[in-house]
This record gives sequence, structure tokens and C-alpha cells, in this order.
Amino acid sequence: MRIAVISDLHANMEALLSISDVLETTDCTICLGDFLGYYCQVNEVIDFVRRREMVCILGNHDHFLLHGCPESVSEAVTFGIEYANKVIEPGHRLWLAGLPWVWGGVVGGARFLLAHGSPWAPIEDYLYPESPKVDELYSFDYDLIALGQTHRPMLRRMERGWVVNPGSVGQSRHRPCRACMAMVDSEALAVELIERPYNAGPVIELARRNGAGEWITKHLGPECAG
Repeated sequence: MRIAVISDLHANMEALLSISDVLETTDCTICLGDFLGYYCQVNEVIDFVRRREMVCILGNHDHFLLHGCPESVSEAVTFGIEYANKVIEPGHRLWLAGLPWVWGGVVGGARFLLAHGSPWAPIEDYLYPESPKVDELYSFDYDLIALGQTHRPMLRRMERGWVVNPGSVGQSRHRPCRACMAMVDSEALAVELIERPYNAGPVIELARRNGAGEWITKHLGPECAG
């Protein structure tokens, strides 16, 4: 079975559309949360996800929408949550409220553990490749542990399988304007990281029309707008 793993969509429909043809070739898609935040195509992105009946969990930005932002978050985070709060359709809000923070189960015969940040602290943790907590994941009895949150791809071999972070669809931070994802072959237990370029111009322009500050080009630079 071909299983796509995506994360951190962040209301960026342009990025999501750039990998839509790949998603159409899969048997199942897993999404690790953060459907909204930062950018302004909130309902479009959630519509896309819900139509495809993906296996989904909650991200920290989704949690902020439902329960409020911490005072310490950046202007960019505040903007995305406040905008989403104004425009999100009631049915989408209810759908988010029903998502789990952590999910474990079988997909295509392979055992998956899904968490946005980490299995211990799904909203707060950021597990970068150098984090000592990554090694602690090896104690879990799963074929594949999938994490998001960092916006940076990671692929680590375990004795029984893999730890994978597919990177971010909507706001990649290792290379600007790349929609990132992972493809899993559940029978061979093989994982491929995939990146697709996209034009961020419409994303930047829409955010600016809705009051976004200069931070809007931090990860979507002017070089991505053509």
C-alpha cells in the first residue's frame, strides 16, 4: 500500500495543490496536523483534507484556534490564529475539535504511531534530528513513527522501522517554497521524502491584503513569488 504522510499545511492551498497529483496516486493519506495558521486559505485547505478522508491528528496551531494562543507566541502565529478564527466554517471547527492529539493503529498492514510534536508532548515538543528524545522513540513498538511540528524533514532508521518527519507542506524551513511530504510503501516498509516547488505569490498577496506584517516573506521570500 502507498501511504502519503503530510504535515503543517498552514492554510497554504498553493503548496497543497503542488503535491495533489502525488496524493491522488496513493491508497491513503495521513496528515499530522496544523491545517491552519500563518496564511489565509483556511477553509480551502480543510475542505481538501476532509474530502479525501485522511487519517488526521491535531496540531498546535489547531489547538490554539480551539483553546486560545499563549501570550508568548509571535506576531505571525497570532495573525494566523486570529484570521482563522474569523473565517473558519463552523463544521470545520467541530471537525478539528474531534481530532486526537496522538494516534496509533494499523494502515496497510504497518503499525503507525502519529503525533504532531512528540508522543509525550504532542503540542509542545519539537523533535529535531539532534534531539536526544529521538533516540527514546526507539522503545516504541511500531513500524513507523511520524512527527511534524519542526517544518524540517527527518528520516531515521529504527531497528523495527522508521522515524519520519515529512517536513511542512505549507511553510518549509529548510528550503523556501517547497511543499514537502513523505511516501511510505507499507509492504516493503520503505520511505521516500518528496519536495515540490510552488509559486508563493498568491499566498503572500492574500495575507498582505488581510493585514499580515513584514514577517510574511520570512519563509516565503520574494524569490518564491514568480
